[in-house]
Amino acid sequence: MRNLRTSLLVSTILLLSFIVVVFAQKTTNRANPKHRLALEIGLNTPMILNANMEGQRLKAFWRIPSNANGESSNSAIKLEPKMVGNNIEVTVTVLSGDTNAVKSCKDWGLLKESRVISYTLTEGEEVTVSQLPNLGPNFKNGNLTFRAIPAVVQEYERLGEPCCASCGGNTCCPGVGNCLSCGGCGSLCC
Repeated sequence: MRNLRTSLLVSTILLLSFIVVVFAQKTTNRANPKHRLALEIGLNTPMILNANMEGQRLKAFWRIPSNANGESSNSAIKLEPKMVGNNIEVTVTVLSGDTNAVKSCKDWGLLKESRVISYTLTEGEEVTVSQLPNLGPNFKNGNLTFRAIPAVVQEYERLGEPCCASCGGNTCCPGVGNCLSCGGCGSLCC
């Protein structure tokens, strides 16, 4: 009887130890919500775009001018940053089609998309998208560059508005399901 109790006790302790180790591992893999990142996008007017957390869908769009011949296969660029662990993953996509008719998120979605590249950045890391040169005067030196910086949770996010960005000191919040031009910083869709 004593051996049975000892076996049960040892089995129980081993099981509890295993459960604690598994739980600790799952907790370690979660993103630290206090360490959210944002993108500082290299435009002539500074733009800050917070990374999407789970369930958010903020996207930024920029129309790009046609080349010297008046033709270009790409008419816009889309950036979609999201948090993955403690890093920010940024997907860069080019769009083709008539952007003059774009008035809503749905309209942006009707354009043909081609994924260019994705980056996973840590805080302080900067990237220049070399696949997209000569983007026009809105981009510093004509190139798309961005840097991962600590996000600033603004009052609008505390009030439940997840889709906002800052452009030259102004805040642009299109609202869920809407699209909004954000000054010289392009368009935002949520």
